[in-house]
Amino acid sequence: MPSFITSTTIIRTNLAALLASCVAVSFTASALPAAPLKDVLSLKEACQQIAIEDQLPEAEVSAFLLDCVNDQLTEMGYERIASLD
Repeated sequence: MPSFITSTTIIRTNLAALLASCVAVSFTASALPAAPLKDVLSLKEACQQIAIEDQLPEAEVSAFLLDCVNDQLTEMGYERIASLD
């Protein structure tokens, strides 16, 4: 019996920790401000220049731009964006 109680306790503890982590991540993600449009456009332009310099294939440019802009937004303390459209 003691091993069953221990296993149940461990499972409950892990589930509680997971729930607390999800709540913390959700709160943190929603707590970040949205970047001003002019900043997003400026970052997109800079990332486009990098794509040109690195001679990225056209098929990879869109994904690169979104990742590049989001990396910079994250570093600046802004919320990530879903698309550049």
